[in-house]
Amino acid sequence: MENFAAYSTIAEIEDVVDRFERCRFAKQEFTHAHHLAVAAWYLHDSTPEEALTRMRSSLLRFTSFHGVNAYHETITRFWLLLTHKFLNEAARDLSFPEAVTELVRRYGRKDILFAYYSQERIQSAEAKKSWLDPDLQELR
Repeated sequence: MENFAAYSTIAEIEDVVDRFERCRFAKQEFTHAHHLAVAAWYLHDSTPEEALTRMRSSLLRFTSFHGVNAYHETITRFWLLLTHKFLNEAARDLSFPEAVTELVRRYGRKDILFAYYSQERIQSAEAKKSWLDPDLQELR
């Protein structure tokens, strides 16, 4: 996992979300940890369906701003679902900044995805365009 400092306040998380939505992060600065914090904020602030719509549109805007065509529907939904599950189950007794910090500590490695998906399935054109269920283990 990349270097990561714990979140102490909601304002710190809001700053990450604001910088992401306004494309104020350099492409390389928007790390997986930031991505998880944004996902948690969107889920904290809206329904799962609204969070997905918001994440999709924000990612498309961010990648377009940086001249990258890299949106992946299955990966985006996977991380939102995993974040939603974590926030609802494991982080109930934590403050929101503590929950986001624990989320990043627990799921801060992108390769966790491959415990659920084979390379072939996740790299398919279909997975990039639309949601595919995991083929290695269920997202419980």
